[in-house]
Amino acid sequence: MNYYPWLHDDEDRSLAWITYAPDVLRDHPKEHQLSEGVSVKGWYPADVEMELSDQRGIKLADSVPNIMSLLIVSEKLKALMEERSGAQLEFLPVRLRDQKQRLVQKPYYVMNVLGTVECVDLERSKFRRSHIIPERIFRFFHLILDESKIPPDKKIFRLKEDPSLVIIREDLCEDILRAKVEGVMFLEMDEYGKEWGQR
Repeated sequence: MNYYPWLHDDEDRSLAWITYAPDVLRDHPKEHQLSEGVSVKGWYPADVEMELSDQRGIKLADSVPNIMSLLIVSEKLKALMEERSGAQLEFLPVRLRDQKQRLVQKPYYVMNVLGTVECVDLERSKFRRSHIIPERIFRFFHLILDESKIPPDKKIFRLKEDPSLVIIREDLCEDILRAKVEGVMFLEMDEYGKEWGQR
C-alpha cells in the first residue's frame, strides 16, 4: 500500500489562504500542541477566528491552505473523514472571515489527528534534526517510511519523528479524491523534500 504526505494545494492560485495565525492561538502557551498529535480540546478557545489573506485567491476549499501546518476542513471533508478514516480525530471549530472581514457562514474545523506512528526509515531517509528538540526532525530532504512499523489499521497518522507532518494511506487518499475535495495535495513520497535539495 502506498502512503503520501498530506500537503496544501499551492498550485491552484485561485484558492484562499490563511497567512496569519490568530492572536488567541499564537499567544497561547500550548499552541504548539496543535501539531503534536495530542488532544487540545481542554484548552482550545471557543472563539477562534481566522482571516483569509487578501494577497491570495478568494475560492474557499474543503481544506483551507494555511501557513500554520493545520488541517482546516469543511463540513464535507469532516464528514468524509469521520466515516472513512477510522482514525482518532478532534474537530475544533473555527470561524473564517473573508477578505472583506465578513464571517463565512459555512462551518470549518481544525482537524487534529491524534497520536503518532514511529516509522521513518532513519538509515535511508535524509533529513535535518531540530536544534530545539533533537529527537524531532526539522526538515526532510528525502523521506522513506518503514512500512512494517505502520499498524495495518492506520489510514492517516502523524509521524512521531515530525508530528506536524500528516501521512495518508492510498485507499483513504482515493476516497478523498473521488469526493472531489479541493485544497489538498497528496505528493508522491519520493518527491517530498526535493525542493530543499541536498539529496
